[in-house]
Amino acid sequence: MKFSKNWLEEFVDIKTSNEELCEQLTMLGLEVEDFSYINSPILGEDAVFKLDITPNRGDCFSILGIAREIASLNKVSLRFPKINQIKEKIESPISIKTNEAAPRYIGRYVDDININKETLPIIKERLKLSGFRSIDPVVDITNYVLLELGQPLHAFDASKLEGNLRVRFARKDEKIILLNEEEIELSKECLVISDEKSAVAFAGIMGGVDTGVSNKTNSIYLESAFFAPHVIRGKARVFDIQTDASLRFERGVDYNLQKKAIERVSDLINLNLGGVFGPIQESLNKNTLPKQKSISVNCSRVNSLLGSNFPKKTMVEKLRGLELHDLSPSSKNSIKVKVPSWRFDLDIDMDLVEEIARVTGYDKLPQRSLPSNPRESLQGDIISLKKLPFLSLGYNEVITYSFIDEKEARLAEPDNDLIFVTNPISSNMSVMRPSLWPGLLNTFIFNFNRGLQDSKIVELGKTFKKNRKGKISEKTFIGGLISGLSKNINWSEKSSAVNFFDLKGDLETVYSSLRKDVEFRRSSHPYLHPGKTASINLRGQKKNIGFIGSLNPKILDKYDIKQEIFLFEVLAESLGSSVATRFKNFSKHPVIQRDLAFVVSKNKPSRELIKLITNNAGKNLTNLKVFDVYEGKGIPEGKKSIAFSLTWQAGNRTLLDKEVDVFIKKIVRCLTKELNAKLRT
Repeated sequence: MKFSKNWLEEFVDIKTSNEELCEQLTMLGLEVEDFSYINSPILGEDAVFKLDITPNRGDCFSILGIAREIASLNKVSLRFPKINQIKEKIESPISIKTNEAAPRYIGRYVDDININKETLPIIKERLKLSGFRSIDPVVDITNYVLLELGQPLHAFDASKLEGNLRVRFARKDEKIILLNEEEIELSKECLVISDEKSAVAFAGIMGGVDTGVSNKTNSIYLESAFFAPHVIRGKARVFDIQTDASLRFERGVDYNLQKKAIERVSDLINLNLGGVFGPIQESLNKNTLPKQKSISVNCSRVNSLLGSNFPKKTMVEKLRGLELHDLSPSSKNSIKVKVPSWRFDLDIDMDLVEEIARVTGYDKLPQRSLPSNPRESLQGDIISLKKLPFLSLGYNEVITYSFIDEKEARLAEPDNDLIFVTNPISSNMSVMRPSLWPGLLNTFIFNFNRGLQDSKIVELGKTFKKNRKGKISEKTFIGGLISGLSKNINWSEKSSAVNFFDLKGDLETVYSSLRKDVEFRRSSHPYLHPGKTASINLRGQKKNIGFIGSLNPKILDKYDIKQEIFLFEVLAESLGSSVATRFKNFSKHPVIQRDLAFVVSKNKPSRELIKLITNNAGKNLTNLKVFDVYEGKGIPEGKKSIAFSLTWQAGNRTLLDKEVDVFIKKIVRCLTKELNAKLRT
């Protein structure tokens, strides 16, 4: 947003230096990107400011919005330009009709204008200093009011319209040639302004060339509308035609400003071009017009969060300057305000806290240390990857965006209602992530495309889902991804690719460090390989705490990746508490080791055998691991052989072979009975 100080001073008295004004604007959250002095032949000595305005402050994309902020900070009055009322001398030959996506649509017919006159010099000069080129007097005036008040307007050549105007959604495959002479094919989600023949404007974005104003135009139809922001949002990006109108409509324009804007344009057209004016026409859809919101905030909470000691009276005065008037009784320790029609960014009590801080000046708030607020699990333990073995296992911690692309989100949660961002930074960041996996995968792909094919990454972050009742559920997860070679390439040994069991082993190591045991059960997940997926449970608990598996081959094909990728995701709270670790003296006595191999059903998971072996091996069993799984020659069809290595060691004496033989017989007897297993000899 660029503007001259001369223009701003029409709305508010400025008694500070230009440097101080830059400081004030920046502290208000309207960062000054550039500032320069100029010597204008029309305005004289002046200064031009360029602001970098955040997406939430759509109201500040205008001289009026910026003036409001300056007036509030400096406690001075805000002025509006004088608008002369135009007498209606003719009836309009055009009627208008709107729909739910454009709750307020206002128009005015103007005849007998002299479009070949020059634009008023002050308008042309201010437009130039704001980065707008002069086109013709009508377009210049509508652009001038857009910058002045923040309301986009459009002028149709009335003689080129085929009958009346109405707001509607585009028909399937409907096309329009825009003012930039680009033909686009619209979708059913696109809003258009249509006459009785075809679409004449892409609503909120750009007018059509067929009804555009030219040097032969004698009559015009002015349009001033409020379009629902969510309907306009993202449409311009789809066609790569971002405009000053779409910039404002996407963020939300003042829904009570349309009539004032068309009166201002009418006054300037009458002053510059003459003309005969019809009445101001309005088509209103009250059901979808935004309702004025109320927000309450506790005064003690404000002071607690800001480290301040403001009395309620001071807070009320600060908010009043922003036209946020207190409606609560003076005796109450809270403030309740009605939100002005131009402030789409105010929704909750924290927004009012921020407004008080802005108007006070962030540099003027008391300098006090805020209490720490570390992330905690439900058990109250601080969750940190630094306290877990992931980094020592070779993982790199990453932090990815909580906003992801809708298509990526659907891959992870195809059946769930996604949570859409009201005002996304970009079209590929429109959904709150339901899982950490899309972010981890994008990180891997970014590195993979730059030659880094081996990856071990982990992330701690929040995910967002809707439950069956439509309420938002926010949970903290730890997710990880591995792919590529398991070891660095070495001349003395062969390298091998990582596999499911590498990732499974890493997770077992992490949980083991907390004195917890996890179980893996064959399962399914849309993001993972149908045959290489397991759910994760804490031993002895039914609640599923996460999933582990190989990335679904369809997703691999989508990104043209030829190597396997393995992922896990577990609830952070499952890693949030641990049993205190105590040192235990090493045994000085010898170990006894035995190997057992059992033939069992092919579908029988090894964890069932491990559980039975552990329960029957006695208290001196110190180690149990699977060292071989075999299917093929010598093994019946539908069966597999699983080989275990078992180690016994007593802490206070030497075990005898005959003692271990008793446990071996007990193990074989139990597995034969429970699982129909056969000892392989």
